[in-house]
Amino acid sequence: MTKYVLFDLDGTLTDPYEGITDCIKYALSSVGIEENDPQKLRSYIGPPLRATFALYGFDEEKCEELVHKYREKFLVTGIHQNFTYDGVVEMLKSLHEHGCRISLASCKPERACRIILEEKGMIEYFDAVCGATEDKTLDTKPAIVKLAMERLGVSKDELEHVYMVGDRDMDMIGAHENGAVAVGALFGYGGKEELCEAGADHLIEKPIDLLDIVLGKD
Repeated sequence: MTKYVLFDLDGTLTDPYEGITDCIKYALSSVGIEENDPQKLRSYIGPPLRATFALYGFDEEKCEELVHKYREKFLVTGIHQNFTYDGVVEMLKSLHEHGCRISLASCKPERACRIILEEKGMIEYFDAVCGATEDKTLDTKPAIVKLAMERLGVSKDELEHVYMVGDRDMDMIGAHENGAVAVGALFGYGGKEELCEAGADHLIEKPIDLLDIVLGKD
């Protein structure tokens, strides 16, 4: 039976703290807000940008302007300010060699996802890359997970062999809303409490631990 593995990007495959937080601060500074609270900034890694900017009381139109401001900097510098977690490439390589079909399922715009995967030498292990659309027609994790499963050709009788791996509550929710197994990455930004409350079926302390969960039933 084919195994399918879907991955979040930020906080799961790569640590994007510097790039994302720099760009969020850049966008907020354009409207006179200087945000330097590290706890707040950490919590913004994962959720859609529009939801983050809405926390400051901005309406939909203003949030859209801030998203564009964020991307103005991100596509030049922020996209390159991240590093791959130890063991990620080895883990992807092993899943690929065992015949797993792999897809990205990220709320980051798809073109940015592809650039990062290519830059970090991971793109060769992915059968599909699914990210958000920049016009917000597709920007929720459940919808992106659904699209990833469709692109991989997952059938209804294969759901027990589909794993969604991520570090935030929305990754666990996206998995369960689509009938997939939810795997929480403790080395990311959500934390054990958030992941457990969102219904994580498994927790991993490091990327390579995923192999025991996905391949352990072989």
